[in-house]
Amino acid sequence: MTSSATDDLRERTGAPVVVRLLAQVPAPFRVGGDAATAGRVLLLFAGAVVVIGAVFLGADQHELVVLASTSTAMLLLVLVSLRVPWRRGSRATLAFPVVLLLALGVLGPTTSGIAGAFLGLIPLCFVYVGLFHRGRDALALLPMAWCAYIAMVTALGGRVVVRLAVYGITWWAIAQVLALTIAYQRAILRSLRADARTDALTSLGNRRGLDDRLAAARPGDCVVICDLDHFKDVNDTHGHAMGDHVLERFGHAVDQHLRRRDYAARYGGEEFVLVLPRTEPVQAVNMLRALRAEWAEEGTGVTFSAGIARVTATTPPGSALAAADIALYRAKQAGRDRFRIATAALDAPRAAEAPTAGAQASHAGRHDLGRPDAAPAGERAAGPDGSDAERPGADPDRRGTRSGC
Repeated sequence: MTSSATDDLRERTGAPVVVRLLAQVPAPFRVGGDAATAGRVLLLFAGAVVVIGAVFLGADQHELVVLASTSTAMLLLVLVSLRVPWRRGSRATLAFPVVLLLALGVLGPTTSGIAGAFLGLIPLCFVYVGLFHRGRDALALLPMAWCAYIAMVTALGGRVVVRLAVYGITWWAIAQVLALTIAYQRAILRSLRADARTDALTSLGNRRGLDDRLAAARPGDCVVICDLDHFKDVNDTHGHAMGDHVLERFGHAVDQHLRRRDYAARYGGEEFVLVLPRTEPVQAVNMLRALRAEWAEEGTGVTFSAGIARVTATTPPGSALAAADIALYRAKQAGRDRFRIATAALDAPRAAEAPTAGAQASHAGRHDLGRPDAAPAGERAAGPDGSDAERPGADPDRRGTRSGC
């Protein structure tokens, strides 16, 4: 199954029932979205009811011609709608119930009393509006519905105004109730989707949300893996409640240092993954330095290490995540509380590399960008007190500030 087919299946399995039912409509009739599809079903159903009704109502030849012509006209409009470029969410699809009401209005004057048998089709117009449009859009259909009703009923009686008012309120209420129900259902589904992609402890994303975000990463984005150092000692010494508190506070600190376009997720245990769109590795390092200074002020006594990799045309997001993981491993090997940028050498499997102490020292001198005394050329390191220093290439568009943590 292709990724697009999978996404479509996920969307429909979490959609309102009526949308899942529309998925059973043959593909050629689903052009233009769910509202257009349901509009075609509405006209086809009404046309079929008119034809079947003509058979059982004992219509004469003239009435049969009128009823058949009405059904044929609705069928032709369905075929024409297949060529119309409908826009999702457009009110243009209100044309479907309008056409049905016009057709019903024509039946009244052109037949001899049998049009009243099709009065039950009028509420279907308001059901359609409630399912696919705002409830207040039903008000625009009420005048046409009243006209169709008057044309179809042979004997109105003296209380016609009262009857029209009762029917109008009922039709409008049908649309309102359905519209509110659909809106509530969609809100619940959005909440469930958000909960399914959110880590309950840190309020960051989880693995499911991370997979979706990584799939959308593009060349030029940075992937960062952060890991709390010696976190097991926190659980063993102070208990899991303290460990959960440390994870929660670190998640909050990470969230405060993200830009609006950035994304962070708890990868598992004490590991966190950041996806930074359109970010240079040096900018990622600057952000991590600010995060480290802020995190130190929390007073937990726990440090963190990080590995950084960049998505490129030849390094897809999955490979960049693996490269960042290897860079994190190198940072741990070099003594923790530091950051490493993945290079081509770091993309090799861990097992294939067993560096000597001298090689490790040389490598650390080139890539240990987390150490205060090893800032890249042209970049000022953070001050010894943890205050923010001016850094070329730093991105000022941050979601949070030091005062907000």
